[in-house]
Amino acid sequence: MTSRGIARCAVIGLIVLLAAALGTPSDAALVLKGGHTGTPKNMMHITLVKWADLVKERTKGAVVIEVYPSEQLGNERTLLENANLGTIDWSVVGAGGAVRFAPPFGMFENAYTFQSLKHFENVAFNRAYMQQMSGLLEQKSNMVFGGLQWLGVRNVLARKPIKGPDDAKGLKLRVPDVPTFRVVAHAVGAIASPLPFGETYMALKQGVVDAVEGTPENMINMKFFEAAKHYSLTSHMIQAAAVYLNKTSFNKMTQEQQKIVLDSGYEAWRWFFDQNEAVQKDFLKKLEEAGVAIVRPASTEPFRLRAVEMLKEKYIPEWGKAWDEFSALAK
Repeated sequence: MTSRGIARCAVIGLIVLLAAALGTPSDAALVLKGGHTGTPKNMMHITLVKWADLVKERTKGAVVIEVYPSEQLGNERTLLENANLGTIDWSVVGAGGAVRFAPPFGMFENAYTFQSLKHFENVAFNRAYMQQMSGLLEQKSNMVFGGLQWLGVRNVLARKPIKGPDDAKGLKLRVPDVPTFRVVAHAVGAIASPLPFGETYMALKQGVVDAVEGTPENMINMKFFEAAKHYSLTSHMIQAAAVYLNKTSFNKMTQEQQKIVLDSGYEAWRWFFDQNEAVQKDFLKKLEEAGVAIVRPASTEPFRLRAVEMLKEKYIPEWGKAWDEFSALAK
């Protein structure tokens, strides 16, 4: 062997030794990549970053959660499909998206199904119940249910006030492309117009849709208030986003790491939920400061009764026993 060859072998040997000392790529951190549709300013994103920080700290860097906001990894439908396929490792989307796998998930994202914030709390932070729901999902999909994240109370932003269902007659209401939101449109009295979240601003601005529904935070962060100036407090949904983890990715972790990921998530979701009243009031105030009229219907009962009518006809029979268990948690 020539002196050049000997030198090259020595360099290669040194690289191998350094790799062994520092850790080869196969020994590197397990990166769990996922995303959501909200902006980086959104409380959802801030909460997910908190989750990622807790996991990184508690696994000593062995598990790293990467959070991609603003539909960087796709709209809600794409995020859920890719989390199921394993193209990404997790996603946070509206809980109702999983109805195609397990119909009872429609209870978590529907008109007037959560009766109060206390009801939401009793469901979202009942770990045994959440584990039971994860079991339903795992039977029909390649996903593990990572819990519910409170997002706020959804109302209707339109170019005119909506004090009852008659006021919304004929209005095209933008809703997510999720079957359960047909109940929302029916409850409000409007026509359901499914659109991706990222297309909503221009659709509202150009008159493709007449109204949009969502939390006060989304009205601010997405600047929907620039296109419509009446925010009617229909309170038609206490919204829950759901965390869906790809089962194959989840099973790459040790049992201890899995527990850390789930426990840290619930800790982060609880941190956000405990701020719910302050968050809601803050964004309502910001809407008023932006020149939006806050419309307070004399009663939301006419909306609720329309929702119950449709729920009893099309959904509650399908949910069966799961609905009874869910309803019992309202107490």
